[in-house]
Amino acid sequence: MKLISGIFEGALKLRADMGGGAPAPWDNFWYGPAGGHASAAGMRVTADTSKRLGTVIACVSAKSRQLASLPFKVYKDNPRGGKRVIDNHPVHRLIYFKPNRWQTPFEFKQMMQGHVELRGNAYAEIIIDDRTGIPLELVPLHPDRVKVEVIKSSGDLRYVYNDPLTGTTRVILQEEMFHLRDWSDVMAVGQSRISMALDVLGVALARQDYIGRFLKNDSRSGFIITGGNFRNKGEEDDFIESFQRSTTGSNRGRAIYGPNGLDVKSIGVTPVDAQLIEGHKASQVEICTIFNVLPHLVGVDAGKAATYASVEQFNIMNAVQSVLPMAIMWEQAIQRCLISGFRYYAKASLASLLRGDTASRFAAYHVAIGDGWMSQDDVREAEDMNPIPNGVGANYWRPVNWAPLKQLTNGTTVKSGGPGGSPGKDGKDGSSDNDDDQADETGGGGDNSAHLERLKLLAVDSAARCVRREVSGVQRLIQQKAGAWEISEFYAEQVRFINTVFTLDAAQQLAVKMACDDRAQHLTMLLGDEDDEFGAGAQVWIENVAATEPIKLAALAVEGAK
Repeated sequence: MKLISGIFEGALKLRADMGGGAPAPWDNFWYGPAGGHASAAGMRVTADTSKRLGTVIACVSAKSRQLASLPFKVYKDNPRGGKRVIDNHPVHRLIYFKPNRWQTPFEFKQMMQGHVELRGNAYAEIIIDDRTGIPLELVPLHPDRVKVEVIKSSGDLRYVYNDPLTGTTRVILQEEMFHLRDWSDVMAVGQSRISMALDVLGVALARQDYIGRFLKNDSRSGFIITGGNFRNKGEEDDFIESFQRSTTGSNRGRAIYGPNGLDVKSIGVTPVDAQLIEGHKASQVEICTIFNVLPHLVGVDAGKAATYASVEQFNIMNAVQSVLPMAIMWEQAIQRCLISGFRYYAKASLASLLRGDTASRFAAYHVAIGDGWMSQDDVREAEDMNPIPNGVGANYWRPVNWAPLKQLTNGTTVKSGGPGGSPGKDGKDGSSDNDDDQADETGGGGDNSAHLERLKLLAVDSAARCVRREVSGVQRLIQQKAGAWEISEFYAEQVRFINTVFTLDAAQQLAVKMACDDRAQHLTMLLGDEDDEFGAGAQVWIENVAATEPIKLAALAVEGAK
């Protein structure tokens, strides 16, 4: 028994010395094809051999750098809408400031995303404080040293890690592992793009080796030598070897002397050889497609090069098609592995990737300030500038001829003095005796009805915003299996939110409160159904609310309570 254990200990130490991703002695790796799987082109393809291809290195580097440059923060929703950063949350400290003792957040995210791209999985052990249960560090583990197992009794995962520092194997539980996985056909592990694109990468490697040998021979395919009157096979072989040394490498172009009657003819590059060499670009584009990278980002000309006129749209396409899915994968993995409950959540900011050119950005800021949904300080913060001193830039502005819909339906004319109007020449109510005002006041019933319909259409957008907030909040309540108190608090806040969006009279406010109270009671009843474990009834109900309530709320805001 000591002999067997000694053999295994020695093998483990040998494996630890090998470094990289050497599998354990008992791993199936040693019983499969040596050096990875063979492609149709005859090349062995692994995550490491694929890095011989410059396009693979460029694609993996581009994606991992883009992901690593995104700031991840922990947020909490505000009761009145919006969100705020929870900078004292322990997970915020890990993903934004210091994941472990030797890596910056950029280095950690770059390494983990690189593992996902090349091997389909990335693992980091969660070091937890035994006293408080707070995560202290995220220690990345090489995917080749980790084996994932499914516990049959519970369906949970456990991770068997072959530790190179101790030369032993240990088990890490699911709640102690931060696991990123690429898409896959199975539950436990992600699938490597390298293994899925085996033949594509094999062809690229074979072509690269062929080109290398072609260049080694001075880009010439060979010679045919006839004559020479050699006396024996030895003289012929000696001459051929001397000829190759004298005409290749640094000796290319030197004169040589041959025996009498020698005839040397060069074999030209065949069309097949030329086409094989030119196909290098096709392999580059195909590899970019596999890694979901726009070719121009890694210096590959795909036939429609990015110009200064189109590069902004290319960058937006890259942010939406490539970076956003990676960010969502990270956000949801952080939520699953590091954050308990639904009060807090992690989110990455893609604002830096969508900034656009200076002229377009400043034009958008001008509209935002003029329409009143950004202040000057908001703009300065977006441009990494300090606020204007003394709070001067914190004000929100809007055109003076804007007014709430309720004010328009009451026939109030807005004057330049402000949103509420200003006194006119004939009285305190700002009214006027001009012909336009008289025409407005004496309009027929048909004109007034059409006017109300137009106002309802304008109010639908604001009503839809209110309903979207309600739907989002109800879905969180369903996930949390909230009780009557939480539901009542949410709908009380929803009433206040609607009253800030619309200017409502007392009767309209009462109608809104009654409707929200009814919905709170109905949602409490649905979530209290013990037979509906997953809240399916509540989901169907809130979808119906989302489809019907915007029009009802807009009509109430314009026409009033009936």
